[in-house]
Amino acid sequence: MVQISAKLIKNHKTIKSLTYKNVQEYQSSDFYFHLSEISRRLDIETPIIIAHHRETYEQFNFVKFKKDDFIDTISFDEFLLENIDT
Repeated sequence: MVQISAKLIKNHKTIKSLTYKNVQEYQSSDFYFHLSEISRRLDIETPIIIAHHRETYEQFNFVKFKKDDFIDTISFDEFLLENIDT
């Protein structure tokens, strides 16, 4: 099962969050799918993903997207994902 905590941070405060769950086992090839689903549910655009994002998430169970990772202007400072699968 995939369980990811997602938070939008502005001025060091959480302005929106959700817990995403998917019954499938996590696979590297599905990282974009999970990220796009989370982004859709938070009503934000999906950030640009580079290998570093996926690798950081898989190695440290945590990844941070900043303003430079988005094409359009965003209304928050950071987008955080944390693996909470137990």
